[in-house]
Amino acid sequence: MKMRKAAIRLGQLAVLFILVYYLVYKNLILNWQTLSSQQWDFRWFPFTASLLVMSLTFAANSQVWRLVVYSLSGTSLRPYRAVYIWFVSNLGRYLPGKMWQIAGMAVLARMDGVPAMEAAFSSVLGQVICLLSGAALGLVFLPADLAGKYASLLAWARLGLPVVLAFLYPPFLNRLLAWISSLTGKPLASRPLRLRDLLLFFTLNLVVWLVYGLCFHYFILSVVPEAKLSLFDSIGIYAVGYIIGFLAVFAPGGIGVRELLFTGLLSGSLGVMSATVVALVSRIWLTLAEMVPLVIMLLISGLPGKLSRSHPEGMDR
Repeated sequence: MKMRKAAIRLGQLAVLFILVYYLVYKNLILNWQTLSSQQWDFRWFPFTASLLVMSLTFAANSQVWRLVVYSLSGTSLRPYRAVYIWFVSNLGRYLPGKMWQIAGMAVLARMDGVPAMEAAFSSVLGQVICLLSGAALGLVFLPADLAGKYASLLAWARLGLPVVLAFLYPPFLNRLLAWISSLTGKPLASRPLRLRDLLLFFTLNLVVWLVYGLCFHYFILSVVPEAKLSLFDSIGIYAVGYIIGFLAVFAPGGIGVRELLFTGLLSGSLGVMSATVVALVSRIWLTLAEMVPLVIMLLISGLPGKLSRSHPEGMDR
């Protein structure tokens, strides 16, 4: 356990070094004279508008997860409570490892009457569907010329995506659930997964990722108004960069990894320095989009556990 923690810390330090050296020192400080001579025309309206729409889309994503919970357990979380759980549990992304966010969703959902195992599995399944839909969108829209030396890897990833999506086939998932339930002695779902439900969740997540990319596009234009980047390019870059950053287990919140990917993928269109500035400012932009609604909800409702834990009403059980 100590060796594992030490390895995680070492990985985090390595990412921090790369972030500081390549993005801050090499791309910014060494080129500061050229960077400061450019006419930066920062625009507050698209920055603020894209940030607010991003926050609303995060809230909409929580409702997709709410549908997953209902599909598996028959328990209907209140819409506001689902938003609250989603934003609070998202804080877990900034801790080492990637399970804290999922664990937080499961624990808070359990407080609202969702059975423990079903709460945990709904969190995992919701996250998997979200990542798969984002990966599908990113691989479709990311142009090969922006991938550079990774263009061949991108081509192979596109070929492998249908195989990965096949794991969402209900008979396979239901057999997997039954097998895990037999090992744990507790059911992971009160209801079998249905194809129409999985297709609905996947489609809704596609819409969410499209809006994420749209917000990212207008964020880029708020920093670099003359950016020659299509909306579809922005969608692909955001999805790929965000997902790989999320999957980097050694980087809390994808810090460093996401910025490096954004810089590399945007450099061909914006130039290295502009891409670096966009990548670094995007961390502030995304953090605000998550933290502003969270602070508001904590001020209104208090810390987790202080909301009413009575079973929600709404859908028939």
